Amino acid sequence: MAGTGYEVDPQALKLAEEGINGAIGELQKLGIAGFAESGRGFSELEMTGMEAGDPDLGNVFNEFCERWSWGVRKLVQEGTQIATRLGLSAGYYYEQEKYANNLLKDVVASGMGNPHQTEEQIEGKSWGEVWGDNPYTQITNPDFSAESADKAYENMKKTWSDVAKEKAEGPFGINKKLAEAAGGNG
Repeated sequence: MAGTGYEVDPQALKLAEEGINGAIGELQKLGIAGFAESGRGFSELEMTGMEAGDPDLGNVFNEFCERWSWGVRKLVQEGTQIATRLGLSAGYYYEQEKYANNLLKDVVASGMGNPHQTEEQIEGKSWGEVWGDNPYTQITNPDFSAESADKAYENMKKTWSDVAKEKAEGPFGINKKLAEAAGGNG
């Protein structure tokens, strides 16, 4: 489809790799297990002239097995290379897609999301959560759940505790003023 960019399904690459490896496995089932990976073993099928019923027929069949062995060997070697590359490509495409997806999440969250979130927090979210975490949706769809209220209460309690501590112990705190009034150094 025009205009949609390129798309590669890593699962399709993986299935192609498995198909090629399956074909090599079928060669092993033919009884040429030790040679299947290299496409060899058809020489095991050769027959003497007596076994074939005619010496010329035996020779022709043996020549056929030899040629077939080389052809299959070449196809199996190329198939193995393709399967290996497809396996590597599937991993590469997966990693690139994951990187691009996380990068876009970071950009969107930086532009309109919570500025206090780390990259790991943003990348761990779904796209729905990334799009939903912005000032507009927080006003139009506020969270009135008990969990949210408990979290807000804990935040307020910590803030007031910090304010009280600052008032008591800070550079202009009550403790300093009381110490000065009592004649101490503070």
